[in-house]
Amino acid sequence: MTTEEDLAWWLTLAPQLDWTFARTYAETAPHSYVVLNRTTGMTREDYVRAAHVICTFGEPAKFFTTTSIYLTSPDGRVKWWTMDRDLSRTDLVNQATTERLYGVQNAPSTYSGTHTSYDAIATVHDEQDPTSEEEARRLRELAAPYIGDFPPAVLDVGCGTGRILDLALTTPDRYAGVDSSHPMLNMLVRKHPHVAAVYPMAIEQAVESRLFTPGQFEIVTAYGSAAELSADALQAVARIASRILVLQRRTGPLELLDPHGSVVASG
Repeated sequence: MTTEEDLAWWLTLAPQLDWTFARTYAETAPHSYVVLNRTTGMTREDYVRAAHVICTFGEPAKFFTTTSIYLTSPDGRVKWWTMDRDLSRTDLVNQATTERLYGVQNAPSTYSGTHTSYDAIATVHDEQDPTSEEEARRLRELAAPYIGDFPPAVLDVGCGTGRILDLALTTPDRYAGVDSSHPMLNMLVRKHPHVAAVYPMAIEQAVESRLFTPGQFEIVTAYGSAAELSADALQAVARIASRILVLQRRTGPLELLDPHGSVVASG
């Protein structure tokens, strides 16, 4: 778990470290770094802990065409980021000042302003709750008749870290995710940096504000979050789909509903 205590630890430690200036990038992208076995005061566990803090409390931003998660200091002067895909292998943390930007800053916004029970476990969620091959097979088989020749436009309700994209139900450019957990959305964007859109809010808020229109998406999924939806919210979500609503509750079979909310398949 990664909590405010971990954030406070990093914000206290970072200014005390001996940051090495990256001379190779002095003109193109000036920054400094700390690296394992060459920086006093940082163990392997510290690098991993820092990576989890950055991905939990940071936000996506662009370095030209590359999207990364950056944590900005409370005074807004510096930012930190890591580069390892596997957070458990992190052995380097970068630091740069914030006055310079690189490229168009069109990374998705993940900040919701809402604390959820998923925030603290977002960076370890996928390893603690993996999707089985059997689960993936059932989803693909049930959804296959409704997909067609091209990747469908998918709205993923309670999207978390992007399991529907992990299962390849559609492609990132045809996908939109809704979730009120800022850290979970960070992990989604980290895995799928070319995702078309994420909406950092609860689906009830999106429905109430009429953010989505009836039939806007071919497939809507509530994969793992179906039990958290009220009957009214479920009906509203079903109408956003022009083909099917895919439900996966924490217990029980997968269910496919038509835009009127009637079950058309389960398994």
